[in-house]
Amino acid sequence: MLSSLSIVIPAYNEAATIEASVCDALEVGAAHAGALEVIVCNDASRDATGDILDAIAARDPRVVVLHRAANRGIEASIRTLYAQARHAWVFLNSADRQWPMTALVPMAAAAEAGADFVIGMRSNKREIYTPYRRLISWGYEQFVRALGAPGGDPGSIKLARRELLHRAVVARGVFAEGERIIRAARAGARVVEVPVEFHRRGAGKATGARRDVVVRAVLDFGRVAASLRLGAPAPHLPEPDVTGAPGRIRSRDHRPQRPRGRRAEPSLREAPAGQRRPRWEPRRRTARVPRHSRT
Repeated sequence: MLSSLSIVIPAYNEAATIEASVCDALEVGAAHAGALEVIVCNDASRDATGDILDAIAARDPRVVVLHRAANRGIEASIRTLYAQARHAWVFLNSADRQWPMTALVPMAAAAEAGADFVIGMRSNKREIYTPYRRLISWGYEQFVRALGAPGGDPGSIKLARRELLHRAVVARGVFAEGERIIRAARAGARVVEVPVEFHRRGAGKATGARRDVVVRAVLDFGRVAASLRLGAPAPHLPEPDVTGAPGRIRSRDHRPQRPRGRRAEPSLREAPAGQRRPRWEPRRRTARVPRHSRT
């Protein structure tokens, strides 16, 4: 059994599956860890994902929900989740149920046997992915192996010591997940692969193979290679994108701005739980006194 575990889940428009995913995480995690928390980052979902998560968190104190005011993408969510995790081990899984939470069982066994970083290896991607998606996944694996990672499938689920995930990186997009594996292996961590179940997405929409995502990953490969071989750019520890206490957490890089010109009505959308206050405080204006009447 793991000493303590944070199960982290990025979510965007996953109303159809999020409740089942969190409930499974609570059940499976409690059976394999002495202390447990489940953290979900709601990346400005447009459906009922946020409301469902708030209801679950109200019932179970082990569930922490992070709400972002504007969509930032999966890597920003993952970065935030790693920073918010409090326990010794961190298990990253998706909200779409392509990987069942029971995949934690063989991965936790590998960690108990001495592994520091466990990657869930998908052996049936040929049956699930389109040829284009398989090509993207294969290229990602080759890039990561070329830079020193002993295991492939960097886009899959992971179980690792927290310090190996919440660490300094140079990649700005999804290649950061591969970079974390590379830097862990080069630092001497024991990285292993464990076969896990992998299913077709039942709901929602996958975005990992969009052209802009792929282009950024290729650029990040060059940045990481330069950093490892030349020392520049230097890696830095990403700052979390949200601040505040568990509950409705406001995005740090999307703070509400004071409107210009005509004063707008303050919004209560992002007020902390249990409070009703505006997102910004309007500046009080005082009447100007004509110069000739001043004393």
